[in-house]
Amino acid sequence: MLPPLRHIALRWAGGRRMAADFLLARSGLILCALFALAGLALAGDYGIGPDAANQRRTATANLEYILGQAASIDTLFYYDPVYGIAFELPLLLAERGLGLADPYQIHRLRLTLTHLFFILGAFCCYRLAWRLFDNRLIALFALLLFLLHPRIYAHSFFNSKDLPFLSMFAIALYLLERAFRRDTMGAFLLLGLGVGLLTNLRIMGAMLLPAVIAMRGVDGIFAGGGAERKQIMLTGGLFALAAGLTVYALSPYAWTNPVGYLAGALALTTNHPNVELELFQGRLLASTDVPPHY
Repeated sequence: MLPPLRHIALRWAGGRRMAADFLLARSGLILCALFALAGLALAGDYGIGPDAANQRRTATANLEYILGQAASIDTLFYYDPVYGIAFELPLLLAERGLGLADPYQIHRLRLTLTHLFFILGAFCCYRLAWRLFDNRLIALFALLLFLLHPRIYAHSFFNSKDLPFLSMFAIALYLLERAFRRDTMGAFLLLGLGVGLLTNLRIMGAMLLPAVIAMRGVDGIFAGGGAERKQIMLTGGLFALAAGLTVYALSPYAWTNPVGYLAGALALTTNHPNVELELFQGRLLASTDVPPHY
């Protein structure tokens, strides 16, 4: 029988080890929760981004069209169909659901929800790194890189255009890894919804659609038998269908002419008419006239 003091010391050491393992296993979640609490306190310190008014106006125009308050969405202000309403519409619905009328309260709510979505994207980045490297310390390092980037952190409050796209991209990549790891209908359905939301936020998100289909095609080539190949075809088809329907459902501008909307959005993405001055190497250059190494 162990001496009482040694027995107590071993139990204490074992308890410390268990506590350390517990904290390490949940370190990403704990860190994200702490950053979320800090964000709730800091949200009011940030100002209004340059795109906020246009983004909110776009959501308002689409909501009026959905509710039948406008005969055609073309008669309303609609800014840049490259950007959808997957994020802006929930912000508007939250604002109206809470009955907010004061501009400061509306702005504070938008900042808070945008930042919390960024935290969700950061957590998915952590989970993705953990799955890829099977090492929680590396995953924590990736999470800290995501959370502590000064410019990204500031934009995670007031930029409801670019940062939701970045956050949703991290979420979609995590869902992609999860779908291929689990290889179930439900996982690929969820991935399709994620890629659809990503594409609606910005048309560039559509790049994941052919990538996933191509990877499913490679899986089909190396499939072990007919049953496995059938499963691959079903999951790939369900993914594509879910992604396409999600984009369509969240794009009222495309309801009457889906093909024309997609072609127009892609053309606008590759040749955007907006020209701004960019500070590069001490000179202000037009955004259409920057050198290749920009």
